[in-house]
Amino acid sequence: MIMDGNSRWAKARGIAKEFQLRAAAEACYSNAREIVRLSSDWGIKALTLFAFSTENFLRPREEVDQWMQQFERVLSLDDPATMLLDGIQFHCIGDTARLPRTLQDKISEAQCITSGNTGMKFVMAIGYGGHSDLVQACKALAREVQQGKLAVQDIDQINLSRRLMLGERCEDVGAPELLVRTSGEQRLSNFMLWHLAYSELVFEKKLWPDFGEEEYKNALVAFQGRKRTLGVRHS
Repeated sequence: MIMDGNSRWAKARGIAKEFQLRAAAEACYSNAREIVRLSSDWGIKALTLFAFSTENFLRPREEVDQWMQQFERVLSLDDPATMLLDGIQFHCIGDTARLPRTLQDKISEAQCITSGNTGMKFVMAIGYGGHSDLVQACKALAREVQQGKLAVQDIDQINLSRRLMLGERCEDVGAPELLVRTSGEQRLSNFMLWHLAYSELVFEKKLWPDFGEEEYKNALVAFQGRKRTLGVRHS
C-alpha cells in the first residue's frame, strides 16, 4: 500500500499550519496500525506499507524530522510487544543507514523481537526507492561475479530477486498480488518497481487517514474480480 494524502488530509481539516505536519504523521500511522490489524485478522500473508521514499529525504528538514520522530513513536516499546502477541513478523526495507541512529535501533529491536513469529509478515518501506533497490542488487551481483562466487551466465531473474531488499530480508515474501494507493493519484512513485510487474492495481480516491475497513474490503473485492493470467493465454 502507498499511504498517500496525509498532508492534504490535515490541511483540509483546517488544522493550523504549524501543527499540520504532526497531525498528518499521527493520522497516517494511527490508520496504519488499524490496517495492519485488519490484514492480520483477515489472513493476509504479507503487507508492505510505503512509509517514506528516497525522494522524501529532499523535503524540508523540519518535515523529514517530523516523520522520523513519528516512525520512532510507531516502533515504541508497546508496538513490538503488540506485534509479538498477534504473531506478526516485522521487517523493514530501505536505506536504513540514512535514518537516525535511534530509529535504526528501534527497527532492529522490533525485527529481533518478532523474528520468531509465524503470522503475517509486515514490511515497512522507509527510505526506500525502487531505482536504488535495483542498483544495489546489481552491484551485489557484480561483486559476486568479481569475487568468483557467481558466473555471469548464472545471473537470472531469481538471483536478482534474491538480492533485492525484500528478497534479502524476508525471502519467503513473494511479489505483491495487489497494490493499493490512496488519494486518487495513479502512479507507482518509484515503489517496488521490479515486484509490481504483474500486481493488480487499485487506486482509491480517499486520503490515507480516511481509508478504513470498508475501503479496504472494496479493494479486496475488486482484486477478487480480476482475471489474473500473468501474461499466459488460457484456452
